[in-house]
Amino acid sequence: MSRIKGRCHTLVRSAALAFAGLLAAGIASAQAPEAPYPSKLIRIVIPTAPGGTLDALARIIAEKMTASWGQQVIVESKAGANTVLATTFVAKSPPDGYTALFTISGFVQNLVLLPNPPYKAADFAPVSMVAVFPIALAATTSLPANTLQEVVKLAREKPDTLAYGSYGTGSSGHIIGEGLNKAAGIRLNHIPYKGEAASFPDLVSERLALAYGSVGFYANQLGTGKVKLIAVASPKRLKAFPDVPTFAEGGYPDVNLAGWGGVLLPAGTPPAIVDKFSNELRRIAALPDVQAKIVQMGYEVAGSTREEFAQSIASDIQKWGAIVKANNIKLE
Repeated sequence: MSRIKGRCHTLVRSAALAFAGLLAAGIASAQAPEAPYPSKLIRIVIPTAPGGTLDALARIIAEKMTASWGQQVIVESKAGANTVLATTFVAKSPPDGYTALFTISGFVQNLVLLPNPPYKAADFAPVSMVAVFPIALAATTSLPANTLQEVVKLAREKPDTLAYGSYGTGSSGHIIGEGLNKAAGIRLNHIPYKGEAASFPDLVSERLALAYGSVGFYANQLGTGKVKLIAVASPKRLKAFPDVPTFAEGGYPDVNLAGWGGVLLPAGTPPAIVDKFSNELRRIAALPDVQAKIVQMGYEVAGSTREEFAQSIASDIQKWGAIVKANNIKLE
């Protein structure tokens, strides 16, 4: 009997010690600090094809972040569905700071163009607007108008005879073009193209009078002597083109809506990680070599705070939405 009692006592004691060990391990695990962020590879997802200017800008940022943070930062393209593919992918990614979306203002336009958008602004934590993407209204050099006021005057004199090209139905160029029609009381006919480069041959051959596109694209075409810039949708005149007025200066502030490139993280990402990401992007945007490359691309440096970027998105939803609704613009 005493042996049995001794064995039972030993078993109980062993079980108690084992439980205590597990409890201690659990407490130690709970108290152990998490790995500092970042501790693994970071993906920056873009909604456009590789080789474009957004891809180039994203790679500049990724290179700087890799050097600064000591973790590899890669750029991954998920082009398609008017930026929706990349956007929904990141929205559904873990909110841990390791998958970011570097997108364009199509992010906002989908929210006001689609009857049932597959994502909403609340699905994301704004991090920073990296750059402003001014949109240019270009004209064939033979057009007898050199200012926005002269374009409007000509359109009134020759209603429904002039056309403008955009880089797609529902694009920024399309929305601004229809907004100008409404605000000025004119009728410039819209012709959508698959990209800004696609409309260029028709512009230089004078089948088109006007076309919208990025300033960077048209800056590279001015040397041909076949196009000229009429106005830019930008917060202020561009350093590279100080003689080209903004739409606001031309009398149409409501359509002075510039595009942008900015970074967002999935909603629910810890604020400390969002702040660290935002501060790093602002640091990078302030570097002289990065600023020079952004300007060379035809963009303007932004480097906004997360709060400023959130306000810009909210404002854009209201402004772009007003033009879309007033002109009944719909995606094809």
